[in-house]
Amino acid sequence: MIKLRNAMRGDSGVALVMAMGIALIGMTVAIIVVTAVVMASNDSGRDRVRTVEVHSAEAAIDATMAELQTGVPCAPSFSPASYGTGVTKTTVTVDIDYYDDSGAITCTGAVAPSTPTRAVITATSTANKTQVGAQPVRKVQSEVLLTPITNPGANAAIFSAAGFDPKSNFEVEPAITGESADVWIDTGSWECKGNSGSGGGKRTVGSVFVPAGNLTIDAACEIQGDVWVQNNLVVTGNAYDAPITGTSGNVTVRSGTFTLGKAIEIPGAAKLGGAAPSGLTAVGGITANLGAAAIPTLSSVGLPQLEWNAATRNVWVSEGFTIKDAAALGNLQKDSWGGSGGSAQACGSWSMKNGDTAVQLPTGENVFDLTSCGAIDIKKAEFELHGDTAFIVNGISAITTTLKFYTTDVDAVTGELVPHKVWIIVPYSTGGGISSQSTSFEVVSPVSAFVYAPGTIDLNPHGDFRGQIYGGVVAPKNKFTMDYTFVGVPGVDLAEGTSAIIGYDVELVNKHEVS
Repeated sequence: MIKLRNAMRGDSGVALVMAMGIALIGMTVAIIVVTAVVMASNDSGRDRVRTVEVHSAEAAIDATMAELQTGVPCAPSFSPASYGTGVTKTTVTVDIDYYDDSGAITCTGAVAPSTPTRAVITATSTANKTQVGAQPVRKVQSEVLLTPITNPGANAAIFSAAGFDPKSNFEVEPAITGESADVWIDTGSWECKGNSGSGGGKRTVGSVFVPAGNLTIDAACEIQGDVWVQNNLVVTGNAYDAPITGTSGNVTVRSGTFTLGKAIEIPGAAKLGGAAPSGLTAVGGITANLGAAAIPTLSSVGLPQLEWNAATRNVWVSEGFTIKDAAALGNLQKDSWGGSGGSAQACGSWSMKNGDTAVQLPTGENVFDLTSCGAIDIKKAEFELHGDTAFIVNGISAITTTLKFYTTDVDAVTGELVPHKVWIIVPYSTGGGISSQSTSFEVVSPVSAFVYAPGTIDLNPHGDFRGQIYGGVVAPKNKFTMDYTFVGVPGVDLAEGTSAIIGYDVELVNKHEVS
């Protein structure tokens, strides 16, 4: 019995030990499970944050590429920016490194100091809330090619050095579909105000540039192209529903304000130095409050100074033109209109009578130098071109009935009329202008004209007009319809000074995560 009791006493407490062991194992398993769950939860939270970070970094890259279309800022306007909410909220900062053909460009101010050809955009996204364990950071990098877009200064259908003052309804459009018939108002402003009740309004199938003034778009005015205004742009409450249209229809207001009298939508993008007006929507997006310094400027360049002297005569001669004097023109007029011929007729009043025929201008390229005359008075005159022809005059005091240029030359192969050019140039130093009171000033296709005067040009082309007009003040009268085609002037760069970068074509090379 004693042995049995001793044996039983030796096993006492085993069950307790076993229970404690099992409890310990259970606690260990529980700790492992809880730790795994906590770790999984933390990992899941970090993964959610990392996902938000990579998406926000990619979005910042895309937003930066959009800003690069309108300029080359040292940093995008939105950086740093916050994305998301709560525990997944992140902050993204963007760095832009610019390069040109010579290498890296140091960018320390508002915009890059030169014209870059490519950029490397790096967007770094970090979590706002400290995460358990390693702090997640996602960095996305992209390389883009930058091609400057300049305004088409040489394509100006109308260049008016001091304001623009059309007296009635008019339409300016390109003779070749797809080109842009631009209006450049070098200094001063323009109130584009039409009259829809008299058979139309004012319409330009091209862009309007106002580098030193204001633009007001009023009733029955439509601009089918881009609008670039240095100071204020006002769209009144009685403007067309869609005063700015076309395939692009971008609007840039650099240093002034953009005011709307009614809500409008533009088909392109709005780039504004100041605030965006209430009621403005833009298919291409609105970038506002950039500040003038962040928008490449256009500057007044002054009317190109076309002179007639020994140097310019030599330029025309080198281009294949023959210089003829007033007597030569007078003799041609005599053949068609009668009269005495010679310089006296060329310098007098040009007046066709009933039964007279058009003056047959010579073949080849010719310049008629009429600077020995005073201002020419034109009652009625028609000219048939058989080659490119220029008239250098001190001014045209009046066109009272008709001035017409056309051709009958036919291409033997195509059977179509042969294009010719005609120039009417009042030298800059004379200060003269061109005054028209006629009901017909016609330049009939395929003839195209370049009309130039440092004074006021108030042509009254109640008919076809094809070409370009450059003047101190361009003030067309009556109903004005103009088909733009580039004519140019021998030896002169009409676009000098007017071509400025107004944006960039941004081409994506690659986009990838770097960390």
